[in-house]
Amino acid sequence: MASAVNDSCKRRRLLGDASPEDFISCPLSDLPNGVMTNVANYLDAPSRLFFAAALTNQIAVASDERNTAIVGNEWTTLDFGDIEKDLAVKLIDGDISAVLLCIDAVNRLKRLKLTNCINITGVGLEPLRGSTIIEQIDLSLVGDHQSPNISPKPPISCEFVLPILDSIIEREGCSLRHLQFPSVWSEGGKSIQFEQFRIRYNEMLDNRGVGCAKCNTNLPPGDLSWIGERIVQNFTCYECLKHFCITCTNDDGEGVLGHCHNCKKGYCTDCQKSKGCICCDFEYCVDCRDFTDCSGCDSVFCEECIASGNEHSKCYECEGRFCNDFCAKYEISTHCDSCKKSCCNNCQEDYHQEDWPSCKRCRDCFCDDCNEKKGILYAIQMCDSCYTSYCGDCREFVTFEGDDIMCEEDEENKNCAGCVQLAGLISDEKWRLRNGSSFELSK
Repeated sequence: MASAVNDSCKRRRLLGDASPEDFISCPLSDLPNGVMTNVANYLDAPSRLFFAAALTNQIAVASDERNTAIVGNEWTTLDFGDIEKDLAVKLIDGDISAVLLCIDAVNRLKRLKLTNCINITGVGLEPLRGSTIIEQIDLSLVGDHQSPNISPKPPISCEFVLPILDSIIEREGCSLRHLQFPSVWSEGGKSIQFEQFRIRYNEMLDNRGVGCAKCNTNLPPGDLSWIGERIVQNFTCYECLKHFCITCTNDDGEGVLGHCHNCKKGYCTDCQKSKGCICCDFEYCVDCRDFTDCSGCDSVFCEECIASGNEHSKCYECEGRFCNDFCAKYEISTHCDSCKKSCCNNCQEDYHQEDWPSCKRCRDCFCDDCNEKKGILYAIQMCDSCYTSYCGDCREFVTFEGDDIMCEEDEENKNCAGCVQLAGLISDEKWRLRNGSSFELSK
């Protein structure tokens, strides 16, 4: 035991006294490919990419054999959304370039999505220059079913990206089928450089003679273009990259290709379901927005319209929602014009809800709570003599000024004693309030 302790002390003394030159340096880049492959096997695919890129930065010339050993050769799709967002947002153009070089992107990569790469200018895409195999480039910098509106504005620039895209579309045998541009390029007016590229890209697809995948109609039809003023590519499914016209429908009668108002991407019905909101009339991917069904028909409301409370009626008892297009007129028994609370026919019957008071002249209706809060001036009140209901303003008008509407009790004299009494009370209250205000102002 004493000998072991002494040996340990000797080792500690030797290490403490050793100089840096006494240690043998073995950089990772000097390890055999077999060792590097075994290390890489413990990493997920995105981590292997950055492992290879880091090693490439340690040596002057990257070894294709070394990179392939680490990252593999199955890189037809590269989505930076597969990387942790905290890392992706820190990536710069040098990182993007190193990764593209590691996977030999110009000869292998078919789809590139720069998800969360919000700190790049685009110069890091240079390794893609002249690619004839790339089919889709998503420059929106956001993930699937996310709004492309980014704040603060990302630095990605037409100046660096468009020359690379031009080098791709001008090549014979170009495979590019879809481009998704950053929304920042459409803000504050599009640049002349982008407009000129848009024309060249449209011409490239036109010359390809593309037809609808369903009916084979030539695309784009008429005066339409592949990329219009919205800088969003038309007639193309973001997922499967098939091209469709705007008139073809599926077996359910839905348009084959939809365009989401949130993520600004087009999807065919085989790749992504979408719904149109009956209120705002916008179409959304079902993965972009939550929807609520109309309780009276097969229409739906998007979550934003539900939150706003506009353009539809909600029953306060069953919490069912009814579209104003048709159902609210026939399925809602009564509706408060003040707080917008409604009660549907079924709930009124089930809960024996009495009709809320409504004004015979202006047709406004108030729930009992709102009517009570409005007080004598604005509440809807029923005359005990003739049983007519008017709000305060309409009661005054009918009693003292109206020519076309008269009290139901006494058509010849126009007003019964009850109506006159109510109108008098309203007039007195207004006079009291006016005098009270004048008195306060005179102080």
